[in-house]
Formats: sequence, structure tokens, C-alpha cells
Amino acid sequence: MYASCDVGKFRNNEDGTLDMNNFDYESLLGVSFKMNKKERILSYDSGSSHAMLLMAVDIDSNGKPVKWQFENSWGASSGYNGYLTFTDEWFEEYLFRLVVEKKYVDESIVEILNQDPIVLPPWDPMFLEDE
Repeated sequence: MYASCDVGKFRNNEDGTLDMNNFDYESLLGVSFKMNKKERILSYDSGSSHAMLLMAVDIDSNGKPVKWQFENSWGASSGYNGYLTFTDEWFEEYLFRLVVEKKYVDESIVEILNQDPIVLPPWDPMFLEDE
């Protein structure tokens, strides 16, 4: 599975984790940075910045993802031996593109592909290229 995320947010480079709780900017600076995903995209605060490959997912006893591990293309010196681990909460906030083989996707989702696509103009925040 290919995913593209904004890996510049809440990333601890030393251990390769991306977690909404890695840093407490609000207490340090006395300012709330609570924009929702749409607001971050429209203000260009966040967007698809890096593509990676899924290696593993940790699920709880109910089958809900807890964290995700991706192989990072930056090499073994970045993250944890070249891997980044995201909490599910972080992944939901900073995932922007996902490519999955159709055979792994529910048929109701695959049906969406029968719709006419919406072509984004080149200046749209979601059109920007990954590194």
C-alpha cells in the first residue's frame, strides 16, 4: 500500500514516531493550533509531502488500527532504521493519498470509481506533488 502524508507534523526524528502527543506546542507557546484537516489544507499549512510504503499495522482486540509502520525512502539514518511509525490518530489527520489494490477494498468503495472524476486545477492544494 502506498500512502502520502504530511510527515513534517509531530514527527520525532529520533525514534521515528509520528504522534499527535509527541509535542505540546500549546502549553509551550500558549496558543492553540487546532485547525481541522480542511482548514489546514485550504491555508496550505498541511498537505501531501512524502510518499511511503506500508509495512505493518498494529490492531487492537476489536480489529481497530492502533498504529501503522511505513518504510521511509530517506534511508536507514532517518526514523527508526528507515521506518516511521504513526499512531492511528495522526494517520487520520495527516494522510492525504492512499493507493490500495482493488481486491482489498470493499465493493461499495470500488463503485465510487464509476463516477465521473473531478479534475482539480493545478493551483488546488491537493494537486501539489509529493517529494
